Order: sequence, then structure tokens, then C-alpha cells
Amino acid sequence: MEASLDRFHLIQVFNTVARQGSFTRAARELGSTVSAVSKAIQQLEQRLGTRLIHRTTRAQSLTDAGRDYLETTERILTDLREVEERLHSTKGQPSGLLRVTVPTALGQFWLAPRLAQFTSRYPDIRLDLILDDQLRDLTGEGFDLALRSQPAPAHSTLYSQQIGQHQRLLVAAPDYLAALDSLSSPEQLNTFKLLCYKYSHVPVSWAFQKGQEAITIAPNPHFSSNNYYALYQSTLSGAGIACLYDYLVERDIAAGNLVQILPDWQQPSRPLFAVYQQRRAASAKLDAFWQFLADSFHSNAR
Repeated sequence: MEASLDRFHLIQVFNTVARQGSFTRAARELGSTVSAVSKAIQQLEQRLGTRLIHRTTRAQSLTDAGRDYLETTERILTDLREVEERLHSTKGQPSGLLRVTVPTALGQFWLAPRLAQFTSRYPDIRLDLILDDQLRDLTGEGFDLALRSQPAPAHSTLYSQQIGQHQRLLVAAPDYLAALDSLSSPEQLNTFKLLCYKYSHVPVSWAFQKGQEAITIAPNPHFSSNNYYALYQSTLSGAGIACLYDYLVERDIAAGNLVQILPDWQQPSRPLFAVYQQRRAASAKLDAFWQFLADSFHSNAR
């Protein structure tokens, strides 16, 4: 029994090092020391008779054997967590650490203001929310759920389900409205000051539809940024016209701080998917959070 417990500990240490990519970060997560983590990896490699991790003074990387061992042991640990959570959920409230990654603006403006409802409803769930516009590795980084604009790839082992959608709106501050008297079509937008979100080198395009008429323009921005909050604040200050998501601007439109421009021209909605790496039925905390997200979108749409 002692040997089995020791082996399980070594597997946990190895998986943490592989996920963190660093002995130091793994030791911090495990509440241990770098030397203890290094010793555990050495013991595991001696037990298996093969090297699992390439070590240099600056970085660590998995060997082929390490990648194979990680893939197998991740499934074992995931199955074990599912069993434990399933057994625990039969006794009471969902509990445990729930790691979630969400695009920055969506997390700041839409999700964060609603989290008090979730945490009060499920006080035994500890939520670790990571805001990042890059696609994070759910399995490798230990995330339970991600919010994304696309479903999981068909060949992926991940699960995904659409929970809602968001709409883009053209908006400007009342102070800028005086310059918009002549604006009647999206084709005229480039004659005004445009504020654009630009995350990569991919060309930006804005698509509009009014009945059967469709127009797509390539905006020539007066100001561009990879941060929606910066665009939002600039729009509020009267810097120009921005194309922003409804969850960023709905309250300001209602309060009169912003005005929707060309409201008859609709833009394509952007779907939102919950992507997760285990079945919801096997994880009470995951299912609780998924249901909370779905309910939040449903109540917001009414």
C-alpha cells in the first residue's frame, strides 16, 4: 500500500511539472520545494527506467516517453477526479477548485459582474478565473472550462456546447453625434473617425445587413487597439465610432452615454461556446457553472 501511495504522489508531481513547464512553478503549486520536486521526478524516472523530462539550466521539456506517460496518467487522474466529485456531489453541494479561462473583455464586462450570484449559490466551489485573449491549452494547463467563439474541433477530445451569442453594435458618444448628420450607410463610415479592435495581422472587416442588402467594409481606423476596454473608454470620450459588443455598451446606451449608430443595419452575431474536457455529468462543479452560464444568457435575452 505504501508503495502505491508513493507512486501516486510521484505521478501527481510529474503531471504538475509537465503542466507548469517549470520545477519552480510546480513546487509553488504543490506547496513543496524545488529540490523535493526534482527528487520526486528522479525517483519516478528510476522506477520507470527511462528519462521523462529534458532538463537544462533554463527550461524543461518532455521526452517522447514523458509525453506518452503524461497522456496516460492525465486520463487516470481525470478519471479519479471525476469519481471523487461524483461521490462527493451525492452528499451535498458541488465543491472544489474550478479553473476557467475567458476572453478579457467578456470576463471584465459580462462575467465578473455576475460571479457574486454563482459564488453565493455554491460557496464550496473555489473559482480561478483567467482572462486571456489567447487560446489556452485546457488539458495541459488544467482548465475545467473555457468560453470561446468556436466549438471544439471535431477531432478533439474536448466537449463543447453553445450557451449564447453576442451582437456587435456601432456606437458613438453624444458629443460626436454632430459630425454624423450625413451618415446613412455603412459605405460612408470611412469618412469618419473609426475605432477598431485589432488583435493580429488579420485584416479587419465589418459586415452589415439590412433586409436583403449586404455591405462589408474594410475600416480605415483612426485609432486601433488590442484591448476592448481602451476602445470603450475612447468611444465614451467622443473619439469616434466603434464597433463593440452589446455587453460592453448596453448600459451606456440605456443611460444616454452612448448612441447606437445605423441601428437598421444589423451585424452578424458572434456565438459563444463553453468548451470543457470532461463530461458535465461526471463533474458537479462543472455542470453547476455551465448551467449558471446558460441561465445568465437566457435571463439576459429576455
